[in-house]
Amino acid sequence: MRVPSARRSPRLRHLWAASRTQTGSARLAVLIALLALVGGPGGARASTRAAEDPPPGAIDSVGPLQIAYEGRDRVRGGRPEGSTIHEAYVPRPVEPEAAERADLDAFERRELPPTAALHRPPPEPWLRELALPDVPVRWSEATVSYLRYFRDDPKGQALIRGWIKRMGRYERRVRAILREVGVPEDLAFVAMAESGFIPQRRSRVGAAGMWQFMAGTGGVYGLQRSFWVDERLDVERSTYAAAAYLKDLRARFGSWEMALAAYNGGYGLVLKSVSRYNTNNFWALCEIESGLPQATTRYIPKIIAAAIVGRNREVFAVDRRAIEVLPAVEWDEVMVPSRTSIESIAKLIDEDPALLSELNAQYIRGRVPPDGDVHPVRVPAAKKQLLQRSQGRLLSEAETLATTVVRLGETTASIAKRIGVKESALRSLNGIEDNGELARDVVLVYPGRAKPEVASKGKGDAEERPLAAVPAVVVGPGERLVFFSATRSTTPRGLAEAFGTSWESIVAWNDLDPQARIQPGQILQVIVGADFQADSERVVIYEPDEVDHVVRGSAPHLDASLERRGLVRRGYKVRSGDSLAKIGKRFQLSVGDLARINDVPRSHEPKRGDVLVVYVAKGKTKGTIRAPEPAPTSTVDAAAQLEDDGGAPEPASDAKAPTSAPKATPSRRQPSSRPASTPATNKLPGRQGWRR
Repeated sequence: MRVPSARRSPRLRHLWAASRTQTGSARLAVLIALLALVGGPGGARASTRAAEDPPPGAIDSVGPLQIAYEGRDRVRGGRPEGSTIHEAYVPRPVEPEAAERADLDAFERRELPPTAALHRPPPEPWLRELALPDVPVRWSEATVSYLRYFRDDPKGQALIRGWIKRMGRYERRVRAILREVGVPEDLAFVAMAESGFIPQRRSRVGAAGMWQFMAGTGGVYGLQRSFWVDERLDVERSTYAAAAYLKDLRARFGSWEMALAAYNGGYGLVLKSVSRYNTNNFWALCEIESGLPQATTRYIPKIIAAAIVGRNREVFAVDRRAIEVLPAVEWDEVMVPSRTSIESIAKLIDEDPALLSELNAQYIRGRVPPDGDVHPVRVPAAKKQLLQRSQGRLLSEAETLATTVVRLGETTASIAKRIGVKESALRSLNGIEDNGELARDVVLVYPGRAKPEVASKGKGDAEERPLAAVPAVVVGPGERLVFFSATRSTTPRGLAEAFGTSWESIVAWNDLDPQARIQPGQILQVIVGADFQADSERVVIYEPDEVDHVVRGSAPHLDASLERRGLVRRGYKVRSGDSLAKIGKRFQLSVGDLARINDVPRSHEPKRGDVLVVYVAKGKTKGTIRAPEPAPTSTVDAAAQLEDDGGAPEPASDAKAPTSAPKATPSRRQPSSRPASTPATNKLPGRQGWRR
């Protein structure tokens, strides 16, 4: 089950952002409105893409090209196609049966008929002998094709056998929940089609768990998410949520076929199809060109076929005599101390760690959260008393771990340095794969014996003073300027919340492209109130005297940047017989370097007396002169305008890189003159939206 992303429309983005600031019934109301707009938890586009999740080493076809998916993923920075600048991190897909699903997808493309023709009675004699499930069965060509695939095709047999094998572990509990909520028990086969009964499954589009909930829909139906917990992976709670959601869809559409279509494609999409093609008959919509997405037209026959297999296991050779079905697990919950790892519990009660991790898949870091005193953990019922008797050992282990709160702007390296542990240990204890996961206020655990580096401020991973090359702005009364070093976890929303200002103001102060992603290492300037306290706001900042502050694109900026590379910017007066190649050889620069620095073509023939800019090593400036001023950029022009309007002048072009803020520093309340070609900083507002 998947939901179209709220990123696709401004209205949806607004609703989603609003939901994150609400609590209780107010948040639920906003999420329900969002769900109605996006068309429910389905989403045909997402559903189609998820059906095509590639196995490891897969190749993407782009026109005539064959491109390695893993290579494309590295270029995207591990982000799924279409992710927004508000998403710092998206968990990796987890698809243990990717190869089998790829085979299923190939079969569907190759064998399934283009129409949904129905037969009454069943078209083949052997079908008439089958026991039917408690969901409606219509004998469509697709349903019959799936049944043949599961019975006769070796790949289909392997797939359905794996599904039935894993189903044994949870079937009894899932059926009991479905019965309790009041829906057909054979809707358990929805989970089979969605995840193959693998609680840890994650699709490339963000659907997660046995029932493949997207985050928005899961939130509406009570499934909580945090750094430590994702209840979409909780077998029991997600089954209750799925049963309630399916029951609601049935109430809306009146038929299980339409309800399942909405579960897969989103009920907004199904409502549009009904309106456009004037029929509430799922099978009729399947026959109409573009009536429903292809993935949705296949989804219902696939579930019906799987349910029929479940009722006729001997016929399809998936009974207990043919395959070794995983035994049902009867579990009980035991409260354990916060910070306890699932692996420690498994060792303590001599249980399979993989089984225990699966039963507690909602603890996505392999550890119960560090907040609170105790948390529930599921263990096989036979091991409950053993675990209860071992509480003292668990508590002793948990007490060896201390906690620290992540501040915006920190990385695992800077946190490790601040608290005095190895970065690898910090990542391992907290299950961290990517610095993009380090949202502000996340609580991490670390060995309590660690010795913090008192002198370390936890700022970044390098000792070098940051180079803050930013537009010139003017600070108003009661304000001050601070600087922030972006990390993988930096997002517009996170910045705005941490500094209590608007994203639009941050964009203007730094001349950013509001639609582009902030990259790690970017230094941003922010105007805050004079009483802003970084520690209480849990954000890592630099004061002006802790950075080399220059106007971006100015001569001091170029000089400071080159100094970090051991170079200086100088001029060279061309002599008779000189060429770009000859000059470049003299200063160890290529023709391309010289052409780029001086904005001339590679074929340029310098004339005697011309002055070219060269970058040379310190101490090797013999034969050079003072470099000419760099061509002014729009940012430099804006700084000059501030000076003309009464602001302090920009530092001299031959000044060394400053160790404190330049004289022309932060933001005017009034718009400053700016070339029309760079509208992003046409206005340099003060702290709009400041909240205390």
